[in-house]
Amino acid sequence: MIKSNVTNNVSSLILGVIYSFTISLYINPNNNNRMLIPLFFIIPLTLFFSKIINELPNKFNNLNKKNKILIPIFSFMACILYKIIFISYKNYLLSYPTIIKYSINIFMFLLLFISFSILFISLLQFEIPVKHEHISKKRILIYAVPFILLGIFYLLAFYPGVMTADSMNQWWQISEGVYYDSNPVVHTLFTYLITKVWYSPAAVVIVQVLIMSIMIGYCMYNFERLGVDKKILYLITLVMALNPVNGIMFITLWKDIIYSGFILLFTMLIINIVITNNEWIYNRKNLIYFILCSLGVVLFRHNGLVPLFGTLIMLILVNIKKSKPYIITFVSVLTIFLLIKGPIYSLIGIEPASSSEAFGIPTQQIAAVIKNNGYLNEEQLKKATEIMPLSSWSENYMPGNVDYIKFHKDFKVDSLMDDKVGFLKLWAGACIQNPKIAFDSYLSQTAIGWSVKGYVNGGSRGILENSLGLKQTVLINSLTKLCNKFLDLTQKPDLQHFFWKPAFQMFFILLFGLLAILRNGSKTLLVILPVLLNAATIFIATPAQDFRYLYSNTLVYLIPIVFCFIKIDSVKHDISIVPKATSKK
Repeated sequence: MIKSNVTNNVSSLILGVIYSFTISLYINPNNNNRMLIPLFFIIPLTLFFSKIINELPNKFNNLNKKNKILIPIFSFMACILYKIIFISYKNYLLSYPTIIKYSINIFMFLLLFISFSILFISLLQFEIPVKHEHISKKRILIYAVPFILLGIFYLLAFYPGVMTADSMNQWWQISEGVYYDSNPVVHTLFTYLITKVWYSPAAVVIVQVLIMSIMIGYCMYNFERLGVDKKILYLITLVMALNPVNGIMFITLWKDIIYSGFILLFTMLIINIVITNNEWIYNRKNLIYFILCSLGVVLFRHNGLVPLFGTLIMLILVNIKKSKPYIITFVSVLTIFLLIKGPIYSLIGIEPASSSEAFGIPTQQIAAVIKNNGYLNEEQLKKATEIMPLSSWSENYMPGNVDYIKFHKDFKVDSLMDDKVGFLKLWAGACIQNPKIAFDSYLSQTAIGWSVKGYVNGGSRGILENSLGLKQTVLINSLTKLCNKFLDLTQKPDLQHFFWKPAFQMFFILLFGLLAILRNGSKTLLVILPVLLNAATIFIATPAQDFRYLYSNTLVYLIPIVFCFIKIDSVKHDISIVPKATSKK
């Protein structure tokens, strides 16, 4: 026993020394003190490895067979995700010999792998048994109040709200009574109905704040019903309500805000479905709620089709014998969606959105090839010139943002739309002939979805200059200064990725999604599927690095963190969470 302890201690010390120098060389490759810095790491790392060597084998052996296989796989996946999302591709170790570079990278990867394995094993020791408590719906309001106050606080600071070009476009449609579907008309009409009561952006902000607050309040209330400690929920509420990002988003007139709220609510409803093994949705009232929420997802942003129908298809596939409510939802939502987009739009004279928005990534890749003097044959150059002069392609290419091209006076969108096949042939040829340029351009254009590096457009704090008489007024100067200080703090280089880089939140959504699978099986993946599919649309078509496209990540990421601790197996088929109407089943 003594010999074993000595061996463990010696091994821990050796690993502590090796990793102290590894970490120092990795984070400070060119620092003059890189041989002195390891002295600060040796003791804590030695203790870390001593604890691992003494405790990890026993904890691992106590796992069930499935998790003994899955934890190494998931830890490896977490390492890859961490490297993709957080680690710059710039090689800081160029000055070292090849063997040193490879050794450092391998040692760091192993350290990450061990750390994620310990994290998964440790967190599996904690769980929340489902209780299905009956509590007053007034609790929704209690959880909603901090967010209502947050909205009022920021509205008073930036009265009557924040409006960008998209907001102004919708306001112009309302003022002129001419509607078109570049921004979802359902959201424009929603705004119009509010302005019939009070013709001010502040009216829209107030309604938006109330809706978002109630949605978040419902999520916290629902977790409390499921048995999550109120102290944890109050802490989550506090974290979300003190986030300046939520403050400025709540008062910005964008369809993306309420759409993100619907993604959050949809996620919570799926938690009800998963925890009750489909019993929740067999109640007629709950099914209606689910359909209405689904309509919110699909009608408030054009890309809502992907997360909504993708999730419904998966719900049908994994619940074949209990798929009736999901088929009803799918058919109902699709029918309503087609009726609105077809006969109703035609009846009231609404012009459909241009499909040119879908060509953002191909446009960027073509521009990148031209900018970087890639190879294009004569026919391809001719086709590119028909759409835009080659000099303009080159001069206006901005990695990550197609707006500089698509809104340029020389960009002939009609030429593109009149010959979509020809444009796609040009794009395919440009990518095949110049794969590296095209791939680098794709990575730049989709960076908001997979990396915390680079630029992200957080939006605005004011009202775009306009001819509609809309201006921002400073009601309380000290309050405006205070809010600006909070927002400026979130945009500091060292803090920005916590608040404004959606890939940061996505890492935790995926990480704790994996933990939920370890605890309760693969069906729990359904919970994070809507937000994953919403993020996937970035990789299909995104015009710019706009935070608002993935604002749902900020709203949702704390939900899977709480959910992953709930032990579904502890449910003894108690369906008291479901109203009595389910007893007919």
